[in-house]
Amino acid sequence: MWMPGNVDAGEEIKMCMNCGVCAGSCPLRFNMDYPPRQIFQMIRLGRREEVLNAKSIMLCTSCYTCKVRCPRSIPVIDVMHGLAHYAIKQGILTRRDTANFGREFWNQVYKLGRIDEKDLPRRVFFAAGFIEGIKSTLKYMDMGLKLFLHRRMKLLPERKIKGIQSLRKMLDKAEKMGKGGATA
Repeated sequence: MWMPGNVDAGEEIKMCMNCGVCAGSCPLRFNMDYPPRQIFQMIRLGRREEVLNAKSIMLCTSCYTCKVRCPRSIPVIDVMHGLAHYAIKQGILTRRDTANFGREFWNQVYKLGRIDEKDLPRRVFFAAGFIEGIKSTLKYMDMGLKLFLHRRMKLLPERKIKGIQSLRKMLDKAEKMGKGGATA
């Protein structure tokens, strides 16, 4: 059975009984091109390109509903995240905007310890190019205005949180652990 390098759920995937609880529980099920059980079946069949190009593997919001409700305790979320990370490493970006958002989100958390609600969308919108950035900015202008009026978006840049060095140390350690590094 084909499995990407950082997804170690091969045995768990074999346990899937195709009940559909994972997809039925998912808040994004209507946006999926393939539900998790179908992704698992495609993995078992060796349909690598279809799996890595599936929109579904990039949709997971980490709500853990699928993992909690699975009668076989299959780590669905871990498989979907592992597949998404593997696809990105292979240069397959079925949802380039999602990948850009995730990268910028974590860059800001690392840099500031928080998100700057005006800077994050700007960086994501303009990652696709100048014209696309202008179009996206105009498309979401009303939302930005509402955020500003409700004091959720400030005019001045966000400052770093107190203790940013401690947060960065923790994030660096978590990243190292995620790559198979030492835990101590």
